[in-house]
Amino acid sequence: MHPSRDHHLPPDPDAYRYAPHPRGRIIVIAPTRAACETIELALGLRLETLLEREHGAEIRTLAASGKGFGIVAGTGTGKTLGIRPMAESILGEPLRVGVVNREREATPETPGWNVVIVTTGIARRWFQDDLITGRDTVIVDEIHQTSAELELCLALGKRAGCRYIWLSATVDPTFYARYLASAEVLHTYAFDPKLKARVQVLPQTPEEFLTERFVRHIIKERRGVAAFLPTRAEVERLGQELGEQWKRLTTAFYHGGEPIRVIRPFLQGEIERPFLLAMTAAGQSALNVPGLDTVIIYDARYGNVVERGRNVLHRLYLGANEILQMAGRVHGRVPDGEVVILSDRELDFASLRPTPPEFQLAGDAERVAITCAAIGVDARDLDLPVPLDRAAYRRAADLLASRGLIENGRLTAYGREVEALPVERPWGELLVHASGDLLPVVAVCSNIESLHRMTREERDLHGLVANGSDHLTAYNIYAEAVNQHGYLGEVYGLPRHLFDEGLEEWAERRGVLIKAVEDTALGLASVYRSLDLPLPKQLPYASKDLRLAWMDLVARVMPFHLVIDEHTADGQEARVSKTSVAGSWGAVAGALRFFADRFGIARASIEGTTLPNDLVSSYAVVGSPRIVLTGPRKHQRLALERRRTYFGFELDTEIEPLSGKIPEALREQARDLLVDLLVAGEVVHPDAGRIKRAIAELDELWRRSGGTLPELSPDALRRLARAQLETVASWDDLQRTRISIDPAALVEQAIRERLESLPGMVKVRGDAAPVDYEIQHGEGVARVRLREGQAKRLRPDEVPALDRPVRFALQRGRHAPLLADTIPELQALLRKAPRHDREDQGDFRTGRGRGKGGGPGHRGPRTRRTRGGRPGRRR
Repeated sequence: MHPSRDHHLPPDPDAYRYAPHPRGRIIVIAPTRAACETIELALGLRLETLLEREHGAEIRTLAASGKGFGIVAGTGTGKTLGIRPMAESILGEPLRVGVVNREREATPETPGWNVVIVTTGIARRWFQDDLITGRDTVIVDEIHQTSAELELCLALGKRAGCRYIWLSATVDPTFYARYLASAEVLHTYAFDPKLKARVQVLPQTPEEFLTERFVRHIIKERRGVAAFLPTRAEVERLGQELGEQWKRLTTAFYHGGEPIRVIRPFLQGEIERPFLLAMTAAGQSALNVPGLDTVIIYDARYGNVVERGRNVLHRLYLGANEILQMAGRVHGRVPDGEVVILSDRELDFASLRPTPPEFQLAGDAERVAITCAAIGVDARDLDLPVPLDRAAYRRAADLLASRGLIENGRLTAYGREVEALPVERPWGELLVHASGDLLPVVAVCSNIESLHRMTREERDLHGLVANGSDHLTAYNIYAEAVNQHGYLGEVYGLPRHLFDEGLEEWAERRGVLIKAVEDTALGLASVYRSLDLPLPKQLPYASKDLRLAWMDLVARVMPFHLVIDEHTADGQEARVSKTSVAGSWGAVAGALRFFADRFGIARASIEGTTLPNDLVSSYAVVGSPRIVLTGPRKHQRLALERRRTYFGFELDTEIEPLSGKIPEALREQARDLLVDLLVAGEVVHPDAGRIKRAIAELDELWRRSGGTLPELSPDALRRLARAQLETVASWDDLQRTRISIDPAALVEQAIRERLESLPGMVKVRGDAAPVDYEIQHGEGVARVRLREGQAKRLRPDEVPALDRPVRFALQRGRHAPLLADTIPELQALLRKAPRHDREDQGDFRTGRGRGKGGGPGHRGPRTRRTRGGRPGRRR
């Protein structure tokens, strides 16, 4: 399947670019689709707000000045409503507003809009196609809601020379002010000191705090309570259990998997107190609940920490920004407010101050690589808001190049097709390769984050589970929702699957999140529009034939992460997710997610589709043959090796002994291999012993010379031996060929005697210490090997003088030595070394040992013996 065009771009891009807008356009970047609708509504209203009263004139003056600026204000102060006066001051003409997101595509009327509201992903695509230029003013709403897409947009806007106006909740604005060259930052706080809330910090969990006594307090005083918890499961459990136990208390829960309409009665003030609304962080900054006067905050969250270029999920404490925003629902805003923070750390609420936001871009190197290829620049040419992990970026670029999406730093034709589809890169590849029968499966699955995120902990998927495939199970769930409760309708004039009222009962029975179903419907419609195909009214279930075709497509294209026998190609352990229906052994293709265990160690889990071994083998690639050495030392022979690999995994190796001549095309590689083995002393040959001794002797002379005798360097000796193998074309030829490396012919006798006369031992505080000669960064040095006792007592002025810089090494028993350039540096390393490392070293002398070192002459620790002759316990 091939996309006809990107429906999120104007049908006629040139008409959009050259439309007459004397002062450019206003591009408003919103964090979500819902925010787009809110901004569109706000642009048609004129309401008195706190922000307008405090800074209305300043905002208009700054907007008309052509300078960038920022606004930091809490929820309910009128930030979004302030966009209208900004736009009017900048454009000086009536506003013609349009929205482009996954719900509403660009139309032929788009060139006439002078205010365009887009989500972050659409904005990035418009930047890539030069639809947003330096003539435009970019207004970023809720800039504190960071994402990789938004951070890329900021960098792309700076590259295009755009002017930025940004709106943020209560965070430290220092970074944004500097990065976006803001002339001024305006602050507005809806905080009344007379309405200061009572704040408690208690070392309890929610279960310990929400006792019968506290719930009776809520009911008696008719309070409105919001409880912020870190996970969906905790939020659902709290809302349901309290609702069942306390009939006089109205309860509900809200998280990212629930549509906003489930708590709309709370938002519209239709729920009378007492009530308790349990929420995740999804409601911390954007929801205003009338009647709210009590906030309970559990000091925990799950957030991504970028480690080696990947996002690793950690359980963390809440940041100051989150706590202030959650408490800000009532603190300084309502009379008789209460804030309870449940935390096991020392926390002084009064001293909390806003901090800079946490950025996400460093963990999405692939998105950066695709974006850079789309516009033909290197990531180093973009002024990114966070440093990019260069190693991760190179790996991502190499992966995309190996898959044929990037060539010479630009997107290929295949890469442009994949990038034009409104899905992530792996799913875009599958859509391009999918046949007509598989298109519904791929299109549906491409818009489902995961089976785990689609369902609740308690779920009933009987009859829908496709054994071995989370992808097909999730597809079956959506297919049943459409087939039983869906119909074709239109939203904003675009076709989409809509659902009847029976969907809620079905979702409750199945344990499926309604919002996941509705989001899938939205994304599915977007995919079919991109392919210019009609949206199907009903969807087939995953039959046996469909399952086989799906597995074949995945195995053939393999755009996902791959785990075989619970390990990745680079050897990292990756377990199948607990909620997955995929098999634990064999090949599993899907999404690899990283999380930290309770010790902070990064672990990996995968959700996806299990692939049969014979299918994997059928798409494995046999590598080019190479020459290897096989057999035990007395029966060594040359052989041809062919490796069968599958997307980074080596499945098996075929060894074919070579009894005759080496194939002509492989002789150079064979000679390179043989010379390496000869130099290392690992191959049988009549001259092997002499070669090994000569190389060891010349290597010592080369190091003692400080590298001033280039003809003795390892590379020079290897070239000398390699030149003598030019006629070797078989194993027998190797055995008949004499190979000579003569130290006497390579080093003059006088030079040899001078180098050999250099000391191999020096006196350190009366003790002998060995000296090794090395070449460090192209310079000859002498490294004195010390024992721990010598290193501790040695002073810099006691270091013996030699003809070259002196370096130091501390022997540490079985451990690698500590290396340092100076005595103070060595002593500092020794103090940092783990205690058991130092005890392993000991300070042994000849004769009977002292202390507990267990060295020569030491008879070991004494043990008390019981009457039975066994070691006993000391009392």
